[in-house]
Amino acid sequence: MNIYNLASFIEIIKEGSISKAAINLHMTQSALSQQLKSIEEDLNCKLVERSNKGVWPTDAGNIVLKYSEIFLELYENMLKEIEKSKLIELKEIRVASSNSVCEYLIPCTLYTYRKQHRGIKFITKCDYTENVIEAVKSYRSDVGFITMEITEPNLNCVKIQNHELVIIYSPDNEEMEKVTKLKDLATIGLILGPEESGIRKTIENIFNANGILLKNVNIKMELGSVEAIKTSVMENHGISIVPYAAVKKELYTGNLMSKKIEGLNLKCDICMIYLKDYNYEEHIKDFIKYVERYGRNTFC
Repeated sequence: MNIYNLASFIEIIKEGSISKAAINLHMTQSALSQQLKSIEEDLNCKLVERSNKGVWPTDAGNIVLKYSEIFLELYENMLKEIEKSKLIELKEIRVASSNSVCEYLIPCTLYTYRKQHRGIKFITKCDYTENVIEAVKSYRSDVGFITMEITEPNLNCVKIQNHELVIIYSPDNEEMEKVTKLKDLATIGLILGPEESGIRKTIENIFNANGILLKNVNIKMELGSVEAIKTSVMENHGISIVPYAAVKKELYTGNLMSKKIEGLNLKCDICMIYLKDYNYEEHIKDFIKYVERYGRNTFC
């Protein structure tokens, strides 16, 4: 017996009219009458009485009505349970990343991992390096990705990749033609991120290693994101040092230019941090092991 025929029978009794029930069910009256006839033939009994005032159930019809309602409820519950069984219980991994890693490197890693582990849901947060470190230490994030190697007593810091930094400038910047040394760069006018930024600290270390204090560098602006820095450099408001991944498109299209200084090693460490001696759930441990093994190859 068709379950939908039983639903139609319930509607007929509820409305007390085949014509009204047909309208509600978006059917023709003749089609609905045929469904009613099909049920009566299957059960070999008359289910409704008819008159000018409408229809009402026979004794047999009342029995069929009662069980039809039960059958439909069971049927709907069955469908709900089937749908529920299809859903995978997602396990969360909270990932905090420094802005440049979050925007340009880690998305490919998370996407690749997610393709192989459908039951994982990543909750990501972009922030400055200092805040990422604090988020992991305070249990607000399970794993962090930063642009510098650190030594913290409560954290494991695993170097994943040595990433290239590039000096960028506008094609209209004529001063860059004269730059041959880092000290020349220090006088032109740098646009940097804030002090909480790991890239900012890396740049400061590069200058320090070459005998130049950052306080003696001509810093024109401090901007809160790599995107803002890129836009300002393209407008020829200054020059900057940023991760190559953040500007490779602009360098390819010619909207930005880059310059290498002989003997100057512009690199930043991409590191994963997580708590030492902490009993992470198995799915988080698996992700950490995956990044340690494949992270270098899965970054964008």
